[in-house]
Amino acid sequence: MNRITVITLIGIISITMIFFACGRTVSRLGGKDHRQVLKVENFKEFVSISFDKRGNSTVKDVTFLATDGFVYTQEFIDINPFEGVIRWVPYGQGEDFIQSRAISRWTGNAVNLELPDDCARILGVDIGYVSKDERVKNLTYLSTDGKIYSREYREGLIDRKFEGWLEVKAK
Repeated sequence: MNRITVITLIGIISITMIFFACGRTVSRLGGKDHRQVLKVENFKEFVSISFDKRGNSTVKDVTFLATDGFVYTQEFIDINPFEGVIRWVPYGQGEDFIQSRAISRWTGNAVNLELPDDCARILGVDIGYVSKDERVKNLTYLSTDGKIYSREYREGLIDRKFEGWLEVKAK
């Protein structure tokens, strides 16, 4: 009876550790040495990271300049092998008809989103929800005239025509 209890207890602890190993829970208990590592291929320069809760997971979106010269936003979802990628392409080089990373999760190819025509440098990308089922991408960038803008990218075919803009300005 004691063996079964010990084996069951070890099994429960092992499953729990595996379950939480993808997130930051283990590092909360064990410190920096037990941190989650987000591995990014072709990484050249960090741009930003954003966090969003989806179900029981925290989605981490890492935006970075890659060795091929494009900026990407890669999605990391706890305990999920299907992660989407956005490639931010220069204005005039075309964007994909479907702007959702759902396609990227299944095909493994990046979804192309077109940068604004006056984008000089990407400052950050934040991805959240515009509604229960639709995600929205907010691109913050430095324009060619030195202003800071945030452009909203919606996934819906009709919603795209109603994307919002912000300007960040000093008082």
